[in-house]
Amino acid sequence: MKITTCFVLIVLLFITCTKEKNDIATALPTSQQTNAVVWVPPYNIPIDELRTSQYNGYTGGLYPGGVNVASGTYAADLLSTCRNIVPLDVSGSPNPTKGYVTFISMGASTGGKNMTALIDKTNGNPLVNPRLKIMNGNQPAGLVPLNYIADPKNLCWQHVSQILNGHKSSFKQVQIVYLETDDSSQVVKFPDRPVIVKKDIEAALRTMLIKLPNLKVVYVLGRTRTFNHGTPWNVEPSPYHFGWACKWAIQDQINSVSGTEYKGPNKVAPMLAWGFYQWADSLPRSTDNFYWRWSETKDGLHANDIGQDTLSTRFQKFLLTDPYARLWYAKH
Repeated sequence: MKITTCFVLIVLLFITCTKEKNDIATALPTSQQTNAVVWVPPYNIPIDELRTSQYNGYTGGLYPGGVNVASGTYAADLLSTCRNIVPLDVSGSPNPTKGYVTFISMGASTGGKNMTALIDKTNGNPLVNPRLKIMNGNQPAGLVPLNYIADPKNLCWQHVSQILNGHKSSFKQVQIVYLETDDSSQVVKFPDRPVIVKKDIEAALRTMLIKLPNLKVVYVLGRTRTFNHGTPWNVEPSPYHFGWACKWAIQDQINSVSGTEYKGPNKVAPMLAWGFYQWADSLPRSTDNFYWRWSETKDGLHANDIGQDTLSTRFQKFLLTDPYARLWYAKH
């Protein structure tokens, strides 16, 4: 009896351990699985790769019409806006010799890490505008969802003020913002979630212009793909849907939707523009060969050193080569 009982226990233990191993393998992305098939969820196609194809009935492409390049009046306005970014002094007055073009990031930790890496690649770089002053205004820890930024009395604005003061700058000197952060929605359905987040982005833009009166352009990169991270806004497909929210907020500006106007007597917001779009699956994108894998993160959400170098290098390449951004970022 004792031998039989021990044999049964050993068999049960083996089955249990095998099941746990299989469950873990199923939960991990392909880069962490052995001999696994490529991870293909229903949302595995980056927005820029979709082009005129659809995701749940909505056409892809970073801009309307399934294209990835700005065009028409919006493109002309973006060109004009970037041309008008000139060095300002702390009072917000143009000063080509003593003023600066101030570029600051806002949001939570992922964008902050990206900005820190970009700052390292920017300062002292002979290809970069020598009158550019770049700084990381992201919160070093804790959540900074879009509705915090949309609240002019929120403590996140105190943090931005401290960063600016530490660089002998001011709210009136800021002309460019890089925005990457969490959203505050618990809704996960599509298109409900990105519609809510789009409205949050637009509310944040309106507050930014109030706080930063000379702000001209806000760049969004979407979010990188995340892997099994525990919070609702960091579990796929929410980061993927964040990119759709950015796309639709830009589309609202293109269509002059009320509350998003960036020019004329009804101006209430800065221009919103795409930077380097960050969401990618584990296979290289056909548009630019960019991919994103678990191995480039520390915890499935935050990039490790290798991943951060990849992201910041891509972002800087965009800033140096984009026909609009290069007007204020690159040395001429």
